[in-house]
Amino acid sequence: MRPKNVIGLLILAVVVSGSVIFSLWGDWLWFNTVGYQSVFLTVLSSSWGIGALFGLSFLAFGLLNVYIARRLSLKKGKKAPKGVWKAAAAILLFLSLVMGAGFSGCWEPALKYTNAVPFGSADPVFGLDMGFYVFEMPLYGCILSFLGTMLVLAIMVTALSYAGFMRLLEARPRVELEIGETIVKAPGMNINFKKFKDKATHHVSGLIGLLFFVMSGSIWLSRYDLLLSDGGAVYGAGYTDLAVSVPFITILTAVAAIIGMLFLANVKVRSWGIITKGIGAFIIIAILGSVAAGVTQGLVVGPDEFNMEKTYIGYNIQNTLEAYGLDGVEESEFPVSYDLTKGDIEDNDATIGNIRLWDWRPLKKTYDQLQLFRTYYDFYDVDIDRYQIDGMYRQVMVSAREMNTRDLPPQARTWVNEHLVYTHGYGVVMIPVDKVTREGLPEFYVKDIPAKTSYPSLELERPEIYFGEETDSYAIVKTTTEELDYPSGEQNIYTTYEGGTGVPLADLFTRLVYAVKFASVEMLFSGSIKAESKLLMYRDIRDRANTIAPFLRYDEDPYIIIDNGRLYWMIDAYTITDRYPYSEHLYSDWEDFNYIRNSVKVVVDAYSGEVTYYVIDPSDPLVQVYGKIFPGLFRPFGEMPEGLKSHNRYPDDLFEIQTAIYSYYHMREPRVFYNKEDVWNVPNEIYRGSKERMTPYFVILKIPGEESPECISMMPFTPRGKQNLIGWMAAKSDDPGYGDLLVYTFSKQELIYGPMQIEARIDQDTDISQLITLWSQAGSSVTRGNTLVIPIEDSILYIEPLYLEATESGTLPQLKRVIAAYGDRLTMQESLDEALAVLFGTSVPGPSVTIPSDMTSEETLAEVARLYGLAQDSLKEGDLSGYAEYMEQIGGLLA
Repeated sequence: MRPKNVIGLLILAVVVSGSVIFSLWGDWLWFNTVGYQSVFLTVLSSSWGIGALFGLSFLAFGLLNVYIARRLSLKKGKKAPKGVWKAAAAILLFLSLVMGAGFSGCWEPALKYTNAVPFGSADPVFGLDMGFYVFEMPLYGCILSFLGTMLVLAIMVTALSYAGFMRLLEARPRVELEIGETIVKAPGMNINFKKFKDKATHHVSGLIGLLFFVMSGSIWLSRYDLLLSDGGAVYGAGYTDLAVSVPFITILTAVAAIIGMLFLANVKVRSWGIITKGIGAFIIIAILGSVAAGVTQGLVVGPDEFNMEKTYIGYNIQNTLEAYGLDGVEESEFPVSYDLTKGDIEDNDATIGNIRLWDWRPLKKTYDQLQLFRTYYDFYDVDIDRYQIDGMYRQVMVSAREMNTRDLPPQARTWVNEHLVYTHGYGVVMIPVDKVTREGLPEFYVKDIPAKTSYPSLELERPEIYFGEETDSYAIVKTTTEELDYPSGEQNIYTTYEGGTGVPLADLFTRLVYAVKFASVEMLFSGSIKAESKLLMYRDIRDRANTIAPFLRYDEDPYIIIDNGRLYWMIDAYTITDRYPYSEHLYSDWEDFNYIRNSVKVVVDAYSGEVTYYVIDPSDPLVQVYGKIFPGLFRPFGEMPEGLKSHNRYPDDLFEIQTAIYSYYHMREPRVFYNKEDVWNVPNEIYRGSKERMTPYFVILKIPGEESPECISMMPFTPRGKQNLIGWMAAKSDDPGYGDLLVYTFSKQELIYGPMQIEARIDQDTDISQLITLWSQAGSSVTRGNTLVIPIEDSILYIEPLYLEATESGTLPQLKRVIAAYGDRLTMQESLDEALAVLFGTSVPGPSVTIPSDMTSEETLAEVARLYGLAQDSLKEGDLSGYAEYMEQIGGLLA
């Protein structure tokens, strides 16, 4: 290689390695500031240690084989040609680095193995604890995979070494040698080519023998993987697997081991014939096993699949329910009788007063228009929670006002503005789920900048949001450049960060480290940075939590909490595995898994960025193992402040997963499950004119048999192929029953309307459909919100809000009507109270306009034209409320 190329490679290696070292050092400094340096050291040391162990083991094994090849190739006392050593060393060094990096990921299986705890339940076939599959087999797989790869590469390098020795020796000055009756030209040292070939063959033969021993171990281990397969009627081993595949696997394990012994014996005794026959037998047995399995499945199991697979279907049902935390579901019948009275409605005021009239999608648009104030703010999401307000249990919708510098004008998107000035969001907005102003807008519990509220428990002493859901860039605080706190009229209010977290940028080397890490020259040379300055990084809360504990999986919907004047984020974290025997697999954005627990609640302080992990399910074996691996990472749930505990809620992601599984696995009788006789579906609803799958929603209601209302997450079910309701599932969010799962089923002999049937009834109601048609013309659109199925006493109430919105950008969606359905009755009124009065009261609100009985057709048309002109004027002025009133009067005239 030319000197210039060598220098170029060295420079590249220095740059790459320097970048990696700087990045690691930067992370180390950050972990120190957040208090989880032990987690960083454990992950780094174990991954590097495992990588080094595997890499050095391969390097040592490879060099040993090259050394043996040299000793067998040359006479005693002769030195090997340097070219072979250099080539072999270079190849082995490169391969050892690749092997070390490739198998460094085995750090987690290794630590799980050494810290394993029993699950306390055994698989139904081999009788092994589930921990064997989850904690032990992954490490066995890593080791066998490494040994197999190492031996294959060693065989290749050894063969190349022999070829290299041979080639270089042949290239030496030649002399005539007599070998038998033949005179050949050979290198300047005596070589017996036959012996050379025999020694090389024996050496490689020994390595192949070891490879067959590794194959034997892998084949043996595969018998346990059958319990995780999907080849039968359900996930897990079936009749064919256990009756045919397992015996053949046992035979193949023994044959592979025998072949390995034959190859090892071949080092001393030539036995190629036996080896060839052994390999042939191995191939024939493997083919026979595959054919036998196919024939058994097709001719024996297929014609009588249920009877042959019944036992294993039962295993799958039981283990799937266990793996997804559904084995403790309490299922009972919900008898429906349509006899609700006005008194029943009044007795359930906690439920009625917390019916959610606001759909988060139009509400977010309303927030954007009413509460952003500046282009650099953004509401990323709308979350649902509950608070005790004035002694009442109230469900609310809350959003964090985060900083979004991406929406700054291009000329304002400078490094100083993005990282030194616009450093944080400010405050939240909060509304009750059921309150609407006369204009169809939400009433606010918390609003504006600075935050305003009439409730002392919701006052904010620290409204700044330095860490959030879309805060994805770093910030440098305590600089000579003032941070924007919030806008105030034509002026801005500035502040200085007072939190204790952040990496100090006191010295030039630290600034250099992060300048390299973030590819930022400004960080190194900025005159605004001083000795007291601090760097805030990993400010996206999910990224922050995941950086500390990457072995957990995090919910997609964190939510913000007000507690003691501060803002906190709550993130649900999960432990998952794909190695739970006989459990159904699911596929998500995380990865393939067949076991899940919401074992950890992660709390992030929105101001300081402090991250705390609380274990809410200490019975989970996976979280127990992680707790042993990373002592000090988790805290008991009892240590969570009471103010935060009251906001724990059952996570949406987990509930959606459980409802998807339970829609099939509520059928616990194997024959019913096999025939799929009673499959449930998650129903659809209408949003903006198209069908959408319903998602879980939170309601506050009194569970049948309970004395007080509580917060639950709820999902209704419909039978497959039908639209009527078959039942509903609830997950409790309040203590002491947090996490309890309940399922209520309806009688199959009685029609209980499903959401799409309610939607159809709305479309078929002439008064409602006529008004919706009128509102949907001339520059406006109607949005139908979530269809809520609300169980009350022994009845079902359906609620759907209606929003009116101009089609022009920048308009405010307004909640104009509420549709309520109960039994065969359906009404649409201006408020929920009016709708309930129609359904359960003694009188119906009168029309909003009185039509003279003697008005002629010409006069009616003229009045319609006049009102239509006024409606258009209101629409142009952005007065949607006036527009809606004029259009409703037109509807009354036309009716």
